[in-house]
Amino acid sequence: MAKNHDELIKRLDAMFEHEGVPYGRAYLLFDREDEHVNAAIQYKGYLVLSDAFKCFFLETVELLNTECRPKIKAPLSEFYARFVPRLTGSFQSLCGAERVAIRGYPYSGYTLLRNIYDNLVLASAALQKFVDFNSIDGVEPGKPFNLDAARKLRKSTERTVRRKMTGDQSGLSRQTLSELAQWDTLFDYETHGARLSLTQSMGWREGTQPLAVLPRFDKSAFAMFMNRFCEVGWMTHRLIPLVQPPGVFLPDVWREKWLVIDESFEVFVDSLTKQCGKNIGAAIVEFVKVKFPFNEQSVFTL
Repeated sequence: MAKNHDELIKRLDAMFEHEGVPYGRAYLLFDREDEHVNAAIQYKGYLVLSDAFKCFFLETVELLNTECRPKIKAPLSEFYARFVPRLTGSFQSLCGAERVAIRGYPYSGYTLLRNIYDNLVLASAALQKFVDFNSIDGVEPGKPFNLDAARKLRKSTERTVRRKMTGDQSGLSRQTLSELAQWDTLFDYETHGARLSLTQSMGWREGTQPLAVLPRFDKSAFAMFMNRFCEVGWMTHRLIPLVQPPGVFLPDVWREKWLVIDESFEVFVDSLTKQCGKNIGAAIVEFVKVKFPFNEQSVFTL
């Protein structure tokens, strides 16, 4: 047994040298990840839209810090301080999911998108006053915090949101509800049991291929991530204007940029239906427009 930290490191260095390189086998992983990146950049339209969206979000935060905050004279609602970190957290998670997918793990990135989507739907429901941020967090004002009570309140709130946003009280068309249910089920297949990831080992299970763990570019898997990223990214984009406090507006050029990106997301998402014949594209368009009904002039009013 190694007696100290330095001895432990030396032992590991010696044990896992490969072809004269310390931890050389790990470089096989890194090289395959680089190859996956090179394969992913063929989707130029997606990458351009994704980068434009990220640039816009970062610019928004800069403007919020430098132009909006100095103009705020009255105390803001406690809910504003609850909403903005949710939005920035969703953005950071989107960036993380994309990094994971581009580096060779699209299904892992895909599972992250599910959590982001759930958080965005809850936030949109609160902004439309279907529920409030207290109930989303399981908080009952004026009462001492109780873990069991908080869990029950969160679950009850999530059921209410589900009915209002994607259920029988949503007002969405029957076809859209059906498509969203299938969309949601596919997320469940991966987030609960990694059933989509397991298909990558089908050849090994059948005895026709060796067991493989290094990243390998799979056009279908990456395309699925790419489409879901743009759909969830569009939902995120729809909430960005709500960072504007009442009476404190971002510049007109900012609004113009918001409109351009919003239109670009719609074109990309709808192309799944118009160019590929998949109904989910039109369903997401209806869902985003009806359930994320915000625009460049929206402000935080809670």
